[in-house]
Amino acid sequence: MATIDIDKLRDYLTDYTGTAAFNGFPAALLDTMDIEDMDGFEICQKAEGMGIDLHDFEV
Repeated sequence: MATIDIDKLRDYLTDYTGTAAFNGFPAALLDTMDIEDMDGFEICQKAEGMGIDLHDFEV
């Protein structure tokens, strides 16, 4: 199992969902707020569910 830079992944997901929220998908704003409260495991699950390659965030 790889070690993931959670802070970098959290920043990426916040930017990703924030951009979506302001480009016509206001429901993504809820994801943005949820991401701030997630622990590392939950963030990794969310990212995988969104199709984001976690290998890009390995330490």
